[in-house]
Amino acid sequence: MRTRIKSLGPVGLAVGTLALACGGDDKPPAPGAYTVGGAVSGLEGSLTLQLNGAQPLSQSGDGAFTFAEPLPDKSRYEVSVTASPDAQECTVQNGTGQVSGANITSVQVSCAERTYAVGGTVEGLTGTLQLRLNGTENLSLTTNGPFSFPVRQKRGSAYAVDIATQPQGHRCTLTGASGTVADNVDTVRAVCAPWFAFTPFQNASRVLGQSDFTHNSPDQGGTPGPQTLNGPWGSPVFAGDMLYLPELDSNRVLGFNGLPTQNGAAANFVLGQPNFTSTAEGGGRTGLSSPEGSTSDGTRLAVVDKGNNRVLVWNTLPASSAAPPDLVVGQPDFDTTEFQCDARSLGLPEDVFMGHGKLLVADSGNNRILVWNTLPSTPGTPADLVLGQSSLTTCAANDADGDGVRDLTATASTLSSPAGVWTDGTRLLVADTGNNRVLVWNEFPTTSGQPAQGVLGQANFTSRTAGLAANRLSAPYSVTSTGQQIFVAEYQNNRVLLWNQFPAAPGAPADTVLGQPDFTSNARFEPPNGTAPSARSLYQPVGLHLATPYLFVSDYGNNRLLVFESP
Repeated sequence: MRTRIKSLGPVGLAVGTLALACGGDDKPPAPGAYTVGGAVSGLEGSLTLQLNGAQPLSQSGDGAFTFAEPLPDKSRYEVSVTASPDAQECTVQNGTGQVSGANITSVQVSCAERTYAVGGTVEGLTGTLQLRLNGTENLSLTTNGPFSFPVRQKRGSAYAVDIATQPQGHRCTLTGASGTVADNVDTVRAVCAPWFAFTPFQNASRVLGQSDFTHNSPDQGGTPGPQTLNGPWGSPVFAGDMLYLPELDSNRVLGFNGLPTQNGAAANFVLGQPNFTSTAEGGGRTGLSSPEGSTSDGTRLAVVDKGNNRVLVWNTLPASSAAPPDLVVGQPDFDTTEFQCDARSLGLPEDVFMGHGKLLVADSGNNRILVWNTLPSTPGTPADLVLGQSSLTTCAANDADGDGVRDLTATASTLSSPAGVWTDGTRLLVADTGNNRVLVWNEFPTTSGQPAQGVLGQANFTSRTAGLAANRLSAPYSVTSTGQQIFVAEYQNNRVLLWNQFPAAPGAPADTVLGQPDFTSNARFEPPNGTAPSARSLYQPVGLHLATPYLFVSDYGNNRLLVFESP
């Protein structure tokens, strides 16, 4: 018997076709569309994935996953994690790409215990600072700003950051360096500042003005030239990658393009003279007479022209011979050179400091420090206040009562032939040469005659005798500071003293000495019974300048400039 099949007809055929296309509850991709998926591993809890920022997919436990909505061929896809367990961190690999004629099954989501970064910020850094995390992981930093150790830490773990290696010529300190990890740590703070770690009686690394460390004759025993010195006096300055070196006995300032790397290097240009062989005293706009201290704020240069009772200012750093200054301070014009005592005048000044918006002059012949709270822009601008005197028109040494008569006893508000001055805008240091001491103001003075709060070299503010010890001074001629350490050049004791902190009490002893083997020696030569200097001896040092990691010392009695390098 033959079985007969009855035709379904057009309607029945359509229904049958539709049933085949649906495939029950699992709808297959339309032609030319493909799914995106992969696998999850290490998951403890649940997470939410997202496809192209629109399709969320929840997943509990490890295993395969597939997003419900397929994507057209050639379209881009991006899978991201939008939520993960609190104790875990889930990352996506192979999560981006382009659909290429097949379902995507290569997306991998890996979950692991959540970890956190340990880091913070660094400021004041010059050079390379190496930090260490938990005694094992090192991180080298060369720029200021935020930092983070590469290896992340687990929640609840302890962290401790310390300094493995300090940058040359600097010392960095840490705050917020230890604790327990609860989230990303960004509170470790490294603050770096210049720091000179000199050892007592350390050798200088190079010398200018002499061909080697054992000679000391003026002009190397011959005639003046670009490589010779005759009586360098006062503080040199290194600014704009140029070194300026005042030379009192040759009435000139030598200029070097960059820091010389060889002993006895020749200068590139000269100020105050028409050439390198001329040394005559001069005046006017381009001449100099016994120049001493110099200073720069990084843009401008100022030089004390002692014999002309003035300070000369270049508004841009001079880089060639005979470059004329732009401003004169202490005189009404470039042609006047009178010694006077008033708010606009100077008398045998010996040092100048320019920075932090201020100009300070050690007006030695008038036994005072003049302060301009803003840099003068025209000749004859009066000073804003005076230290060492009760008024801008009194100029006697140690004249506490302002009667114009020199007193034999010093006070916290008097001065005698001050020859050095430094400030960081807040604190102030003055080398009070005639009183054999350095005065310290912990806050910058705001009124004339304001007394100092601290003193070095004497046990109190009234004593002024010279001495030879770690806490005594004899004719201190120059003073400078990093803001933490204090350096003093002592003319009579042939040495440079270094204090590692600002004094907490009068007469605090120095921590390090350069130029001598100990705090009770003041020999001119090395060995002491010899007749020649060495790389570590000093004779009448009168000028200091810091340019990390270098200390420049004007070694007047040896007709040379020594350069000491800090490790």
